[in-house]
Amino acid sequence: MIITMKEEGSRFGGRVGAVIYNEDKTKVLLENQDNGRYMFPGGRIDVHEDSANSIKRELIEELNLKADLKLKYIVEMFLESPKTKYHEIGFYYLTVINEKDVANNFKSLDGDGVFEWIPVSELNNYKIMAKPIKNKIANSEIEPDILEHIVYREY
Repeated sequence: MIITMKEEGSRFGGRVGAVIYNEDKTKVLLENQDNGRYMFPGGRIDVHEDSANSIKRELIEELNLKADLKLKYIVEMFLESPKTKYHEIGFYYLTVINEKDVANNFKSLDGDGVFEWIPVSELNNYKIMAKPIKNKIANSEIEPDILEHIVYREY
């Protein structure tokens, strides 16, 4: 059972994500949701599951990938769409893998999307749900050894 609560016009959830760089940190791996939106690989946290085990599970389910992960961001996002206000608490982990470990345009093993290696220099051209993290990556503002708490509001 995933941690998500819904009521008319509102949704709250707990999410994990991974900022996955290639070896020279010129690209990041993103999941194309087939609707013009991109997300960092990951998913919803299950009830009674901690975020570290959740991201490990998600990466195996989606990519058959095991990686050394370090918690980098705790993000509280308040996003708005035409019909719903989303409140999400996310735990985002950082890792570097060999780009060849995940082929470009790799179809998710759980069938939800397609993974693509996106050049960091082009990130601003993509609609990425976790905007504050996208901005930090695009502006080379990642300090790997510092855990950051971010609050991002659209409403």
